[in-house]
Amino acid sequence: MTTRSPGAPPLSSPKTNAVTSLAGWTALVLAPGDASRMQSATPTVLHEVAGVPMVRLVCDLLREAGCDHIVVVAGAPRDALAAAVGDGVEIVDAQDAEGSANAALRAREATGAHRNVLILRADMPLISTRTLRELAGRHLGESRVLTFLTAYLTDPHGFGRILRRNGLVQGIIRERDLSAAMRGQPEVNAGLYAADATWLWETLAGLEPNANTDSLGDLVAHAVDRGGVEAYQVTEAIEVAQVGDRLQLAQADRILRDRVRDRLMRDGVTLMDPATIYIDARVQVAGDTVILPGTHLLGTTVIGSGCRIGPNAILRDMVVGDRCEIGGSTLEGSRLAEGVTVGPYCHVRPGSTLERDVHLGNYAEVKASRVGERTAVGHFSYLGDAEVGSDVNVGAGSITANYDGVEKHRTVIGDGVHLGSDTVMVAPVTLGAGARTGAGAVVTHDVPAGATVIGVPARERGTGGAGEGGHPA
Repeated sequence: MTTRSPGAPPLSSPKTNAVTSLAGWTALVLAPGDASRMQSATPTVLHEVAGVPMVRLVCDLLREAGCDHIVVVAGAPRDALAAAVGDGVEIVDAQDAEGSANAALRAREATGAHRNVLILRADMPLISTRTLRELAGRHLGESRVLTFLTAYLTDPHGFGRILRRNGLVQGIIRERDLSAAMRGQPEVNAGLYAADATWLWETLAGLEPNANTDSLGDLVAHAVDRGGVEAYQVTEAIEVAQVGDRLQLAQADRILRDRVRDRLMRDGVTLMDPATIYIDARVQVAGDTVILPGTHLLGTTVIGSGCRIGPNAILRDMVVGDRCEIGGSTLEGSRLAEGVTVGPYCHVRPGSTLERDVHLGNYAEVKASRVGERTAVGHFSYLGDAEVGSDVNVGAGSITANYDGVEKHRTVIGDGVHLGSDTVMVAPVTLGAGARTGAGAVVTHDVPAGATVIGVPARERGTGGAGEGGHPA
């Protein structure tokens, strides 16, 4: 990762060049399939930065910038890319294309009638919407056939250098073709282009086949011949850093997570000891929420306002309402309504819903269940495949025995039920509203509303209960 050189010339003003939206543009996202430097079976662009595949990060940035037509030019396997990029993205197969120029040409038909085309790389996960809009604005403002992004790097190794004469761009020289005098030249081609569509397709079709991954740089010399090229310097050079190996992946992950934490704190979220808190790029947190040390907010988690999360909590793909308190527990793929409290060492597994003011104490597990309002699950309990009503008290050690060795079965617990400690409910079974169980009861049959059952197997009390010839429950 590199930064802007102290000797770089003054930057252009972003206020002058920015556009408010990329609506009406087509964006081509080049997604090569190589992962040799990663030492991985997974294509580089599918590796995650801040919890999101790089190619998805770039597509999301384009959406944020207002681009309504995104085409991924696939050097990586098409199915894997389709799963990563999400809906509304067209994928063009270019796995056998020779070089980036030939790959881009494959997307000609997919572009349609859009007049302007933006071309960028999927392995540049740190690019910003501001830079995309600035480049587009410069391109439209100067009426050029091609506008491309440059950067001044303290270490330009691996990049093509900008050839200038009297300050004017003449072309791009690939690193392997550099003279000794040019190797220290800090201005590089960042690999991001805005082009007039008609000129772009005519020019790409006329280029000689070239297997170089950076063959799109040949467009610059052709644009010079037309007198219509503009070089635009990126504000922060770190944005154009390309990720090609595990070291660069780790560096990009650190930088993007720093950005995420900074954004949340500016938006009114308190992070206690930010460096110890890991937040994925697609996580959303409302203001006045406090995140404590050691917490991980992962995937597509959305957290409301006024919450207190952690320390050492792990939330993945969660929706959390306002004013919730969550201790050092693991919650996955579920929804919490307002005012829910979850103590330490609990596990909320996917497919669960905890309604308003539910309380989980400690060492409680909930799986694929709905727990009604104001229900309390104090400690050491398991609710699996259950429908639990409102105002239920789940005594310590109570469980739903939902698996018979072959299939899972559901348990239904009505409103206001009181479960004594160590109650076992052998599913499928229903406990009616207001029912009660004694400590250690093993419920094998449905319990009528308002009834009390005790014993093993549980029998209804007061109608010939345990020892009185009562009916089993």
